[in-house]
Amino acid sequence: MAKFTVCVSDERHASYEVERKLLQSIDAELKLCSCESAEDIAAQCAEADAVLLDLAPMTAVAIAGLKRCKIISRYGVGFENVDLDAATAAGIQVTNVPDYCMEDVSDHALALMMTCLRHVSMRDRKVREGVWNLQAPSFRLQGKTLGVIGAGRIARALIRKTSGFDLKEVVAYDPYLSAEDLKAIGVRKVELDELLAVSDFVSLHLHANAETQGIINKAALEKMKPTAILINVSRGPLVKDEDLLEALENHRILAAGLDTHNREPLGADSPFCRLDNVVLTDHTAYSTAEGVLELKTKAAQNIIDVLTGKAPKYPVNKL
Repeated sequence: MAKFTVCVSDERHASYEVERKLLQSIDAELKLCSCESAEDIAAQCAEADAVLLDLAPMTAVAIAGLKRCKIISRYGVGFENVDLDAATAAGIQVTNVPDYCMEDVSDHALALMMTCLRHVSMRDRKVREGVWNLQAPSFRLQGKTLGVIGAGRIARALIRKTSGFDLKEVVAYDPYLSAEDLKAIGVRKVELDELLAVSDFVSLHLHANAETQGIINKAALEKMKPTAILINVSRGPLVKDEDLLEALENHRILAAGLDTHNREPLGADSPFCRLDNVVLTDHTAYSTAEGVLELKTKAAQNIIDVLTGKAPKYPVNKL
């Protein structure tokens, strides 16, 4: 019988051999669960020493059902589906992997930017339908302004990748960073209203919380250039869908590239699917072979550290 039991809350990956092999080093058995609700977690993970958490709701009800859990290791950067107060009160360490997908998500943001700028996906669809010589407004990348809302790891990777594009400038709105911090990476600190007004590309790089929810709304969109492109590779709730739909339908902005959505899966009935000036992907900006391997490795290592009495590299709560 294994010394530890580690439960995967909701099975979303094709294989768990990376985690299984790593956890075997501390005599931990990996158990795959199919939890959709807090009650599922309480029932299926009750005897777990650790939980590898994906999208299942780790609420206070779920946490109350964990009889001997020492760590909840969240797959990914965000931890919105974890009740941190309940976990802390129960003496359970919560961890995440905040640095695994900087290259991958910034690559995807750049791909969405270029696709929107040159209408690549729309042109591909139309050419396949036999349409030719499409008349759609395209613009030169040179001389444009990139605005990042939030200037953390992923935004900085994007800024680095655009450094050879001969942009006019990069501006950032981030109330937690000083002008000097941003100047050191070649970025001008601005307030949100100025960023929206001057940017040709507005790229979102924020956690979803009460402060950031709906930061892109009707008022924000009205401040943007009619040729501006909005990119969201962060979280769906940062954007008010009805306001963005109105702006796209009325060509108040040029286009949007959206990897994250308020409703996931998005569904073919989404009004966004009717529009040619939006590029949609399926919340997979993080998903490369290298990125997923790094995620799995670091999420499992968080568990190994805690179960062997070490401090985890990526703690979310303080015990």
